[in-house]
This record gives sequence, structure tokens and C-alpha cells, in this order.
Amino acid sequence: MKIIVVGGGKIGEHLTRVLSKKKHSITLIENEKELSQELASNLDALVINQDGTTMSILKEAGIDKCNAVISVTGDDKTNLMVSEIAKSIGVPKIIARVNNPGDEELFVKLGISLVVPVTQNTINTIENDILDSNVRILSKIGDGKATILEVVVEEGSPMEKQKGNILVGGTISAIYKNGTITIPDKKTKIETGDVLIIVAQDAHINSILKSVKAKN
Repeated sequence: MKIIVVGGGKIGEHLTRVLSKKKHSITLIENEKELSQELASNLDALVINQDGTTMSILKEAGIDKCNAVISVTGDDKTNLMVSEIAKSIGVPKIIARVNNPGDEELFVKLGISLVVPVTQNTINTIENDILDSNVRILSKIGDGKATILEVVVEEGSPMEKQKGNILVGGTISAIYKNGTITIPDKKTKIETGDVLIIVAQDAHINSILKSVKAKN
């Protein structure tokens, strides 16, 4: 997916880092020059040092061709303006951070895809909205270097009929099947429709997600 992130603070930086690792094409817009330079040197993303509420800058970032716009600045007016522009252009998915609970209604009335209050789960909530419905991030562990995932095994996927709980870069810690939770071992057979709880190293998340998806 091509995604524009507006706001290079802690949430914007971490979100850009996580999504770029998942092979999304990210453009990050940050207004502060020094912060932009630091982000550009540390992230695998295009960083634009400009005002993200300006139509010409958003067009330069490719807003007319992007799949999602995520505005996570610390200013609700900025996030609302970015969302309004994205809405007017017809961006399929618009996600906005809300800093003041009293402003949430404004975003909802605009019809934003996802309005996210600032909590410790903000990043997980946004990631889950970007991911498909068969994948859910439950938690980040190990200083963000590992992730606990809930995934559904699709019919025809490489994971189907696999035996065992050890994956490359991860471990299946539990399986929910037919209303029952089991702890798998090396003899456990994975089947279509199984809901797996996986502890995965972030560097291996993409390959693990591919293994539970149906082959095209």
C-alpha cells in the first residue's frame, strides 16, 4: 500500500518504521526541519519537510494515488484539515489521531475511516486497521522488537496442514479451534480456519503472514 503519514512525532515515527518494515510505501510529512532531517536519516521512507495541511504538498506526496492517509500530529486542527483534504480527494482510508476527546465528534461527522484517541494502544489500533481482517495485532513486546499476532489460516495457504508450533522467526503459542483453545506441540496439525496466536520477531512478520494467506 502507498500511505502518507502526517506528523513525525513519536507515534508518526514508530508507525512509519513499522509499516515500512511490512513493505508498505510510506511518505512522511513533518513540519520541523531538524526533526525531518533526523527522521530521513533513520527511516526507510520518503520524508518531506513541509506543512502537511497544504494541498500542493499533499499532491507532491502523491495523495491522489495513495491508499491511506494517517494524520497523527499533536494538533487536532491540523489532523482535521489533513483529513478534510484527503476526504475531498477520495482517499480510500483516512485515519486521524484525536488529542482532545471533545474534538472526536468533529472527526466522526466528517466520516473518517478511523478516529483514534491518544492511548498506549494507538499504534496497534492503526496497524490493525491497515492490516486485513484475518490479522490482528494483540501486543508489542521486547521494546517493540516482537509482536503477538492473532491470524486466521486461509484455505490453500502454505501453513495449511503444517505440523508443529515452530516457525521461522516465530512460535505458535496457542490455537483456537472449534470453540477450544489448545497449546500446540511438534505433532499438532494446522488446518484451515484455525485461529493462531503467534509470537513473532518483527523482522519475520511479513513471511509469517504470507504463510497463512491463500496462494493466488
